[in-house]
Amino acid sequence: MIGKVDRGWDAPGLVSYLMGPGKHNEHTRPTVIASWQHDPGALQPTRIGGGDFDFDPAELAALRAHVHAPAAAVGLPRRQPADGEPGYTKHGYVWHTSIAIPATDGALTQDTWAQIARDVMERTGIAAADDPGGCRWIAVHHGRSAEGNDHIHIAATLVRQDTGARVHPRNDYRNLRSVMREWEDRLGLTVTAQNARDADRPATRGEFEKAARRAADPDAFVASRTDPSETIRGQLRQVVADTAATSNDTEEFLAGLRTRGLLVHLHHDQAGAVDGYAVALPGDRNRQGRPVFYGGGKLARDLSWPKVSAEFTRHGGVVADRPAARSWGLSATRLDGAREVVTRAQRAFARQPYAAQRDIAVAAHRMVATYAKVTAGNPGPNGTPDQTGPRIQSVWTGHRSSRAARMAAHARHDTGRPLAGIAADLNAASRNLLALGALGEGGPAKTASVALAVALAELVTEIAAWHDRTGSPAGGTAARRCVSALRTHTGWVSQPTAATPAAVTSASPDPHRAPPTPSPRPRGTPASSPGARRTPPPPPGPQTGPRR
Repeated sequence: MIGKVDRGWDAPGLVSYLMGPGKHNEHTRPTVIASWQHDPGALQPTRIGGGDFDFDPAELAALRAHVHAPAAAVGLPRRQPADGEPGYTKHGYVWHTSIAIPATDGALTQDTWAQIARDVMERTGIAAADDPGGCRWIAVHHGRSAEGNDHIHIAATLVRQDTGARVHPRNDYRNLRSVMREWEDRLGLTVTAQNARDADRPATRGEFEKAARRAADPDAFVASRTDPSETIRGQLRQVVADTAATSNDTEEFLAGLRTRGLLVHLHHDQAGAVDGYAVALPGDRNRQGRPVFYGGGKLARDLSWPKVSAEFTRHGGVVADRPAARSWGLSATRLDGAREVVTRAQRAFARQPYAAQRDIAVAAHRMVATYAKVTAGNPGPNGTPDQTGPRIQSVWTGHRSSRAARMAAHARHDTGRPLAGIAADLNAASRNLLALGALGEGGPAKTASVALAVALAELVTEIAAWHDRTGSPAGGTAARRCVSALRTHTGWVSQPTAATPAAVTSASPDPHRAPPTPSPRPRGTPASSPGARRTPPPPPGPQTGPRR
């Protein structure tokens, strides 16, 4: 299920929107299916024409007045007062959420949607079933959106009916997500990544529309090793995550962002130390002509400045000086050394304690990103330097897997330990590869490159099973997609020749190795697919300006 929460000031205006066609004609046959009173049908305006929105004007006006009545009774304004004016608060008293299910899940009955709405009101504390003096609210069913998602909206006036006191729900979005997770389990719905702390922040409709315009502009800036079809937020997330995984301290990280062409804004504390950063794509400007910056934490939860800095403290290190001369033989030696460490990590992974497995999962992504970086200059499937091919795609999906491991560790307060063992060995091997810079894939280096990719696929397969066992379906799905990309990569890189043994021209598992521990399929996910892409309903577009 996909949900979002907005706050505003105009309850009558919100009711008009919910009972109308919507901003993009995405509403169909609006129907009041649940409300603060026991007979929501009594609130439903009568249709007096053949159209979906041909409601009796007087009855529609009555619905608007009913929902707004508690606020009107105490004189609350229908616009946000200016700072300093009487009644000013940062957030309005009108609460609005939309809840949708992916198109692949079909449609729910209106009775089911009504119970979901009542559960949301109960769990958020806005209107408990046994509290007749609570807030007024309605749930409106719209059927399928333009993207095919069956959905409802809930509108509530956060003013008690009995006392006129304003209601301030705490952790309302977290409680909304809790209800959605429970209904996903109960109905066997597709588990949406939004309901996990390790998920990507969903893009807005405006971001998708901007991405489409930029895709049609041949002069639009596209950062290297990013998906040109992604939203700007998505491209920035790919660059920042990739750069963080192949950097070893904050200075190298910031320099890497600028080298990739991003605009970087830093925020400093009172002592002058950096305590936040934001990035923007050149050419992405707001109406005032200023760059549109996204703070690291707005790209992904693990990309905020404190988390990135802490990651360098644990996983960073000093990269050795680049050799004066490079050769295929030297490249092959370093690649073989990395493969040996990766293979050792894969074979030992299942026997490690949870904390060590978390560290290995993070270090494995750093190795995947390093491998992609040092070999990306080699030809991809179309014969040009590989900037968007499978090996690069493995980095994008690998970051999601790594983030899941990081977020799980933070939840368990497990970040204070010094890094050691296999994870430290993986990081050291990554630094050895980074010291060489760009690696060619000729002669023995080609064989070694393919062998490393095969070994990485095997290690990440173990990590995918671990995500599933530890309750992170989004992490498991991302890891499996990383494996798929790595195996696709080996399929076109390894051209069988006399110098390329058959053993490394296939990404098949070692027949002498025990398979990864079987893991249950993520709840609600069809067996034929590890996950489902979805398009979220349109929240407001991104704010502009630097943010932390």
